[in-house]
Amino acid sequence: MATNQPESINDRFNGIENRLGNISETVAAQSDTIDVLVANIVQLTENVNNLTENVNNLSEQTTRNINNLAEQAAQDRQQAAQDRQQAAIDRQEFRSEIQRIWEYLRDRNGGSSLPN
Repeated sequence: MATNQPESINDRFNGIENRLGNISETVAAQSDTIDVLVANIVQLTENVNNLTENVNNLSEQTTRNINNLAEQAAQDRQQAAQDRQQAAIDRQEFRSEIQRIWEYLRDRNGGSSLPN
């Protein structure tokens, strides 16, 4: 055969059939790749949603903890103020009791003066 002769129709059909087969394989491979990418995107979306939920839960828990600590601090400050007030009362009562004891001892001992 001479090099100028056109391909036979069968050869042309075989060539087209081979190319269509190759295209079909390529499309199938790309379809599988797209399916994997979609599955990865779905998984990533779920992971982001879970992380967002965890962050929200942590934020809410942190807020509750801060509020509880602030409330406890306020109660501690109030208790400290009451303790200081009671200590002042106790000191005054102690001084009064010491004064009564000194007066009793003074009167019992014949009127000696209180120490300064």
